[in-house]
Amino acid sequence: MSSKVKTTATIEARIGVQSTLHRDDWGARDKWVFFSRGLIFLALLNLIPQPIHAANQPPTQPAAREAKVLAPIRPRSICPTELEPLTQGLLRDLPQYINRLSHQRGGSQSGKYAIVASRPNLEPLPVVTNISDPARGGLHQVFFTVLERQYDTRQKIDYQNYYWLFLAHTRTAGWQLAILYTRRDSSTNLNQVISPLQDSTQEVPGLAVRQWLRDCRAGSVPFEPD
Repeated sequence: MSSKVKTTATIEARIGVQSTLHRDDWGARDKWVFFSRGLIFLALLNLIPQPIHAANQPPTQPAAREAKVLAPIRPRSICPTELEPLTQGLLRDLPQYINRLSHQRGGSQSGKYAIVASRPNLEPLPVVTNISDPARGGLHQVFFTVLERQYDTRQKIDYQNYYWLFLAHTRTAGWQLAILYTRRDSSTNLNQVISPLQDSTQEVPGLAVRQWLRDCRAGSVPFEPD
């Protein structure tokens, strides 16, 4: 009887040990399966393309977002306050201004071309008060000539017209055209008497002078450095 009890106890002990071993083996297998599935899941996540967020993008430079502001090709110039450099620049550019306005107006002016202007004569006549200091204002006299050419169907005719220019200067408004007188060239006709002075302030020469002074005040007229 006792031997049967011992045998039964031994069998149950062995079954218990084997059951324990089987439980430990299945627990280790479950851990390995769970770990393997986790690795496979992470690998699949890496294969899925991730969305691009604004935080992951490189910062955009302001120069790429906005158009680059180019520096002007020619910087603004300063209109001279002295009479001599002012009139030198004026007479250098005056033929171009006269020709541009003549062709814009058309009519009888379209067949005439200003070729070149003389150097300025700044010695005033004693008929008006002249103040040599521009800062004090007043009227300033300028004498010059312009060689002009007219074309017709048969020939070309050159004229040398004489101009008497009065300029005014103030600290606030700068240089302004006061009045311009013109005497036409009569050398082509020996029988023609000397023409009287004509007010050309509102004609092409006067308008050309006024436009040049406006451009000078705006800083768009180039001047050579001293």
